[in-house]
Formats: sequence, C-alpha cells, structure tokens
Amino acid sequence: MPRSLAAALAALAAIAASPPAAACSICGCDPSVGSLGVERPARSALRFSLETRYLTKESGAAEDAEGEKEARTQLRLQYAPLAPLVLQLEVPFFLFKQHFDAAGAQDFSTTGLGDLQLSARYEVLRLGGVRPAHVLALTGTLKLPTGANGLSLPGEAPDEHLQRGSGSVDGLAGLHFASTPFDDRALTWFANLSGRLNGSNARGFQYGNALFAGLGARYSLLEHQTLQLSLEGQVRAAAMDLAQDGSRDPDSGGTLGYATAGVAWSFLPDFILRGTLQVPVARSLNGTQSEHPVAYLALAYDLAL
Repeated sequence: MPRSLAAALAALAAIAASPPAAACSICGCDPSVGSLGVERPARSALRFSLETRYLTKESGAAEDAEGEKEARTQLRLQYAPLAPLVLQLEVPFFLFKQHFDAAGAQDFSTTGLGDLQLSARYEVLRLGGVRPAHVLALTGTLKLPTGANGLSLPGEAPDEHLQRGSGSVDGLAGLHFASTPFDDRALTWFANLSGRLNGSNARGFQYGNALFAGLGARYSLLEHQTLQLSLEGQVRAAAMDLAQDGSRDPDSGGTLGYATAGVAWSFLPDFILRGTLQVPVARSLNGTQSEHPVAYLALAYDLAL
C-alpha cells in the first residue's frame, strides 16, 4: 500500500505541470471535503489551524475573458465539547486577490477579510469503541457575508469577480463516512456527499448552487503513525451563476472532477503539517472556463483543555 500511494502521488505531481483544465466558475467554490469531513480533534480539545491556498483561474473568451490569481490564508478553530460533536469557525484573509483583463494585464488587486464560516459536525453512528472504527457524520455550514462585496474598477459598477466575499448568506450540508477496517488502524477509507445552497447579494447576483462528492483513502506510516498519505477523487457539479437581470452566465456551471493527494506529518506532539494538491482531471462544463491545480499548506496545533 505505501508503495502504490507513493507512485500515485508522483503521478499527480506530474499532472500539475499539464495544461489547465476547464473549471466550474471563477468564484472559487471549493470541492474539498474540509477538515470536518474525515479528521477531528479529541474531546475537550481545541485545534488551531492556519491554512494557505494558492490558485489561478480564467473564464470567458475574447473581450469577455478575465482571470484571477489569489493567495488566501485561513484561520480555523475547532472545539469538541462532546465525543460526537465538533464546532468550527473559519476566518479567511486574502493576502492578495488579483484580477486580469482580456489582454492578461492586471487591472485590480485587493487584500483583506473574506467570508466567515460557522460549521458543526455530529457523528450519528460510532462503531468500534472509544476510538471508533466506523463513523457516519452529518455536517452543516453557514457562510456569512463579512467579506467586501462592493469593490469595482475606477468609474465602473461593482464586478462580482473582484469581491473578497459573495455578499450572500450561504448554507452547506453534508454526509460523511469513514471506516478503519483493520486492527493496525493504518488504512482509512472515506466518502462524502454534500450540497451548497447560495443566497443572493444586494445586487441580486447569485452563484450557482453546487453538489460535491468524494471517495478516498488515507494510509498511516512510521512509528506511532506520524506520517499520513492520502488520495481522493472529488466531483463538483454546479448550476450557472445568476446575474442581477435574471440571465445565466454562460461561462459558469458544469461538472468537474479532481484528483487530490495529501501528505500530513506530525513532526512534534500536537502539531500537524499538511500539504494538499488538487488537480482537475475531467470536466463537462459550460462556455469557456479554465482552472489550474490548487495547492494547500496547513499547520495545526491541538490544545487539550
């Protein structure tokens, strides 16, 4: 198993250098299961996590073409007051978010707070003792419109793709299953299914509602299982974005498949360093859209209370 996972990770790294694949929307909605999907802190523990994400996107053709480049750091706080319950707060901050015009020239840049997210995970099924081998969990997330949503180019009306926040209240609900079938607890299989309902902002714009699904495996190595390798297939299906006048954005929406690889290392007690690479590999999309691989780097610390 370790040898095959290492080979797959190397293959994904090679894919990262391939030409860009089409993507759902320039809005950057993320099909990743997030930290509430598989992992969680121990009961009465507070987990601090700092994650940085870097991505580039393009959409549209000819005079409607535009691009985006961003680096976003996200503070994530998790607390488990009860064995089956985890509460989470996510605070995103854009180190930079840049916009590019049809000629590829940068015409806008912003930095600052994004949209806060409040989440909860409740395990409705726990089988296998204090450290359950099989877990079925429900998750729910509420996204709040705390990021700037009135940004515009000089002399122009606000452009949705310039904003640090959607300006809407959005909801995400999911179902997650994880199974560790063998006594050594080295291998974990997991699957997830979730849906996102987006509200409209003050201008009447609404990003398309989306459905996410994933299936993957994680394998632990070294003494005390301090090194973890993971592989996951992810699918995102999204509706077209809805403009203020009721029309649909032809360069948004569709279905996109990702291959995702991750490495996590517990280099010190209660510290976890994690890297993730998300590569678009299959698509069936509307209009003209493109997206490159997305890279994540996160550091987490667990504080026992």
